[in-house]
Amino acid sequence: MTKPLPKPTLILGTRTSTLARWQTDRVIALLQAAWPGLVCEIRPFQTQGDKILDKPLPQIGGKGLFTAELEAALLAGEIDSAVHSLKDLPTDNPPGLTIGAITDRADVRDGLVARDGLTLATLPAGALVGTSSVRRQAQLLAHRPDLRVASIRGNVETRLRKVLEDHLYDATILAAAGLERLGLTHHVTEWLEPGTMLPAPGQGALAVQCRSDDQATLTLLAAIEDAGVRTAVTAERTFLNQLESGCSAPVGAVATVTDSTIHLSALVAAPSGQQLIQVQGQGTEPQQLGQQLAQQAKKQGAEQILARLQTGRPLRGKRIVITRPLHQARDFHNMLVDLGAQSLLLPAIRIEPAADMAPLQEALHNLANYSWLIFTSVNGVEIFWQELVKQGYGANYLQGIQVAAVGEKTAVALQAHAITPNFVPDLFVGEAIAAGLGDVAGQRILLPVAALARETLPDLLTAQGAEVTRLDIYETLPAPLSLMDLAPLADGVDVITFTSSSTVTNLVTAVSAVENGRFLPYLQAATIACIGPKTAVTARDLGLTVDLVAEEHTVEGLIEAMLTYFRDA
Repeated sequence: MTKPLPKPTLILGTRTSTLARWQTDRVIALLQAAWPGLVCEIRPFQTQGDKILDKPLPQIGGKGLFTAELEAALLAGEIDSAVHSLKDLPTDNPPGLTIGAITDRADVRDGLVARDGLTLATLPAGALVGTSSVRRQAQLLAHRPDLRVASIRGNVETRLRKVLEDHLYDATILAAAGLERLGLTHHVTEWLEPGTMLPAPGQGALAVQCRSDDQATLTLLAAIEDAGVRTAVTAERTFLNQLESGCSAPVGAVATVTDSTIHLSALVAAPSGQQLIQVQGQGTEPQQLGQQLAQQAKKQGAEQILARLQTGRPLRGKRIVITRPLHQARDFHNMLVDLGAQSLLLPAIRIEPAADMAPLQEALHNLANYSWLIFTSVNGVEIFWQELVKQGYGANYLQGIQVAAVGEKTAVALQAHAITPNFVPDLFVGEAIAAGLGDVAGQRILLPVAALARETLPDLLTAQGAEVTRLDIYETLPAPLSLMDLAPLADGVDVITFTSSSTVTNLVTAVSAVENGRFLPYLQAATIACIGPKTAVTARDLGLTVDLVAEEHTVEGLIEAMLTYFRDA
């Protein structure tokens, strides 16, 4: 016997993408199987998330980014129900609305889609991964901090094209559910299990929203409800709700139900991936379990992470270019990301050991003849140390020699090799060394530097009576920059940072050489930030307008200069 229809026609609202229409068609198929004779009409809508495609999601994010228009139509009575990806739906329904049904759930995992069949482990250092999800970004960088992350917008098909055809990115990360529903799983080069990347709360589940007083629609939707899925996603979304976070927050959660026991794993992450708070538990009541794990996460610092995202991120939404070599960019990148910026890694230089290391080898053999060993950069420390080890020496070989370091980072690099500098100047410039070493008349000083290093320091020390041996132990060379590397500039950047004269020279040269200088206007339109006055002079000589120069010639000083600049703007 056929059940009487509570209402003959149901009007369903949906977003216009291929995936959204598939999801709506799926709900209609379930409804018509449960209610033979039911007529379903589709009403398409474009949401803010669909319309604004030129900005990262966190920059425009907020509650209802992909749902507000549909909810307004529901409240106005224009439609009877709206189909959503549950992960996009805010945890609090607007007054008068409710989730009438949560249907069967697809694969909850994320999938990596990369060029040339690459995986998370085999992506090369510096590979560009497109994602607008801070949750995905944080977990990605926690596993591979050497990767670059940039915003990627558009529907599933558009994001695949940007990686596989346009080659604007090396990889992207997409929800398995969407790929599966569109028949595109063959593009996945690696499935990211929850142990590697926890999905968003509710990922893979479909939700049908309706008016809470529309009993006829509620009766229709009750027939397609999946109680087990609702239990699991309620635990996940309760965790998110208790943290008072939105759908775009760096929060992951996944629950499974075995018999009557719910198993929930969840995390809160700093966008840089440097801080991950992970909690797990089990119980029989989903809301209680979600609340318990949220409290555990708060005790471990989750509130502080999320508070920084809301109020403590003064560079939020700023697109900032880093031009230093990849191996030196990690800390700078992490600091910018945690301040809310979108960091774009565009290494303009690379560091290579000198072709002829014989002079350094000879100096190492006669190291006991020197009174001072002076390092002016982290690169100098690392390349010197590589050769020291290669020649069979250890840290104790430096005993009896006084060591000076220009800059705290250089000092830290030495300490990593069990060497505590005897002298670090207050000002992070080579000239401060000459004034701080005291009487060096008659002393032999070894100075391993870059081939491009200025003669200022050796000249000053020589003038004080020292016998200086300058060794050019590494070269600063241009890094090749392709059209794909420079393409993010076309999306507009707020700041381009330069940490040396060579980064300026090489970036301007590279940009000028690609497609007849197509990207030069983006450099000229950006705020130019320089680590010191000499770098600023180079930038001005090359036609750039320098907007700010760090008072302290360090990455930290450069960040402070940017914070001041935007605060006073």
